[in-house]
Amino acid sequence: MDRISFWLYKLYILTYVLYRYIIGNSWKLVQGIYMPLQFSIGFNTLRWIVNGQYEMGEYTIVSQKISKQDVVMEIGTGLGFISSYCSTIVGSNNVHTYEANPLNIVKAREVFKKNNVSPNITNALLANDNGATNFSINKKSRLASSVSININNENIHLQKLNINEIISKIKPSFLIMDIEGGEYDIFKIINFQSIKKVQFELHPSILGEDKCEEIFTLLAKSKFEKVIDLEDGRNFYFEKK
Repeated sequence: MDRISFWLYKLYILTYVLYRYIIGNSWKLVQGIYMPLQFSIGFNTLRWIVNGQYEMGEYTIVSQKISKQDVVMEIGTGLGFISSYCSTIVGSNNVHTYEANPLNIVKAREVFKKNNVSPNITNALLANDNGATNFSINKKSRLASSVSININNENIHLQKLNINEIISKIKPSFLIMDIEGGEYDIFKIINFQSIKKVQFELHPSILGEDKCEEIFTLLAKSKFEKVIDLEDGRNFYFEKK
């Protein structure tokens, strides 16, 4: 897409969102889930919602592999699309979702309410211990927020929870994860316990090829097998046989 085409496309998206706001319908159905059409979530997110492709790689895998008997543990709630969808399949009580960015927590709760679901949502960073940590919130880009302190961002103290204690307590069968490169840190410390299914988005541009390969090795050592037919280059699915 050349520069002129991009700006015309951006104008179309923003005009569409403004029109929907004016007529009082700032929500769009994406795979049966209402998602917000709000300027505050940013253009990159808006365009995927408008064209119906929001989180499509993740949704394609989860929708094929989730069963009514699953207990879902999601790391990286985002706007709450996947946890809302999972709640319609397994029930809200069986979905436990964790999000570090408090701005996303607010939006996700709006999405849950609109879709008449109420999964268990926790504002915390999952780690190998309990306590607190620093967290840097990038208000211009929710995906750019991280534990690395940035003087240009809003920096807060964030609750830190022991991931393996949580797994022991809620006994999930299906782990879903999209945390913008943080997947490496999780796979280094996780004890899968009851987890039999793992879907995650991989970020090689952040992690590098060596860490990506290490993730695959760690999963193989824990007796998970990659389902090649479901991968799309970014989203992967592993299952314990």
